[in-house]
Amino acid sequence: MGTMASMRPIRWVLISVLCLSLLGCGLINPKPPRAVVEGAIAQKLSQTQTVLYRQFSSAPTDRAEVGRIRITDHHWSEIAGQPTVEVAGTYHLRGGNLTSAQRSQTRDFEVYLQRGATKDQWLLLEPVPNQTSDALQWQTTPVLTAADNGATNPS
Repeated sequence: MGTMASMRPIRWVLISVLCLSLLGCGLINPKPPRAVVEGAIAQKLSQTQTVLYRQFSSAPTDRAEVGRIRITDHHWSEIAGQPTVEVAGTYHLRGGNLTSAQRSQTRDFEVYLQRGATKDQWLLLEPVPNQTSDALQWQTTPVLTAADNGATNPS
């Protein structure tokens, strides 16, 4: 009976460590929803396509869309004093005037996201080149998901 009583403090310490590690795994700062990550990638893709189409003076009939997202890593840090999640992984494009080789190509992504003013709002952070100083500036844009646009997203 004496040895069982001496084991109780050790058990409580182990249980406490387990609970703290579970909190560190994402209960406090969870991974953003897949729809938010997809929306952030789609916004970055749309910005790139718009710049390219302006350079070539052609309007696309059908723009490529993001598909088959695979998140390989996410971790929380701080940017501009705010908690920020960096999400990395891969995606494929679908639709548009893509060849089968372009559709099968795996593309890497890395996005930085912060929670917005409401629970369901997320902000996309993008670095802005600063000519006057070495300090990195960040621009935030609300992430639009398929639900925000009233569209359905086939997977």
